[in-house]
Amino acid sequence: MTFPDVDTLRLCSMLSSSAFGFVFGVLWLRDRSARHFVHWALSSFLYTAVLFAFTAAPRDSLAAGMAIYAMLGLTQALPVAGVYALEGGRPWRWWMIVPVASAVLGHVLPGMLDALGWMARTERGQSVCDAAGLAISMGLAGFILAFGHGARRSVGRRLAGLAMLGYLPGYALSICGMFFELPGKNLVALLALLSDQVLLGVLNLALLAIPVEQVQRALRAAALRDPLTGCWNRAGLEQVALRFLRPGAAVIAIDVDHFKAINDRHGHGAGDQVLISLGREAAALAGEHAGQAARLGGDEFLVLLPVECRDPEGFMTRLRQRLEMSGALTDRWSVSMGLAAVEADDRRIDDVIVRADRSLYRAKACRDLEVRELC
Repeated sequence: MTFPDVDTLRLCSMLSSSAFGFVFGVLWLRDRSARHFVHWALSSFLYTAVLFAFTAAPRDSLAAGMAIYAMLGLTQALPVAGVYALEGGRPWRWWMIVPVASAVLGHVLPGMLDALGWMARTERGQSVCDAAGLAISMGLAGFILAFGHGARRSVGRRLAGLAMLGYLPGYALSICGMFFELPGKNLVALLALLSDQVLLGVLNLALLAIPVEQVQRALRAAALRDPLTGCWNRAGLEQVALRFLRPGAAVIAIDVDHFKAINDRHGHGAGDQVLISLGREAAALAGEHAGQAARLGGDEFLVLLPVECRDPEGFMTRLRQRLEMSGALTDRWSVSMGLAAVEADDRRIDDVIVRADRSLYRAKACRDLEVRELC
């Protein structure tokens, strides 16, 4: 079997990279706030320019070689910068100089060693150093994409990182080929461009999948969250309630006293602020105890506390204190709470909620703000 020549493979890579760059550019023109598309488009177009420069630049020019390899290292940092921009972080990080520096250093190292008289510069040594520098550059960027902070949330990001890491066997094989005299000329370029024919498409399609995944996550979150308070809604409560169905866990029902009167006297805007304040403080305090807060509807809230929270009565006291300190509790409104513990024979969280509601009703009827159900 014979491999295609390097020039044909290079042309295929240039056409593919240009096409993806065009797609990224058009997507950015449709939404100028989507800065990640700018980074990805620059990476694709820059890679096309680098491939062309390999054919046009003088081979013996050190400056031209350094510029080409610096741009090649930059093409590997740009996809990661785009992902950071998409995730709302700073696109550029200090480590991104490493892919650029390693690619450049790998190219100039043989000449430096030759100038110092330590090792004569040979074509084989140049190819080995070029491949090693590019492998470090690609490997670092791919590792950050596939395994860095936030990678677990996105299959597309992990796949893009793995596609970049997929180039490493080609670089390793080209280095081995220099020592074991495998057939073929310019093995570094040949194997890298062969890898392009599969991995370049995988990389760019995976990048396109990342914003789609982000939108899907946002839609799922919106479907499970109350839009006013940010607490779980009933659908979200079903998703998180199962892990609290253990003996010793607790459910707290919370209700705003005379909520209708607040709306009638002060308007629905004031009522919304009451709900927002209560939801914010309940969710924040529940989170400190590995618990969850949900809004069941209207002015009814629910807090789920795990077994590890040994003092649910104290939780209710602290919640009231937080509401008072935040200025949320005033003479204009107050809250009632009812507590029920999860028992060994409970099979559904709804059974515990019913008991917590009964405690709440007794609290409201007796004007007692905290009632523990004993039955």
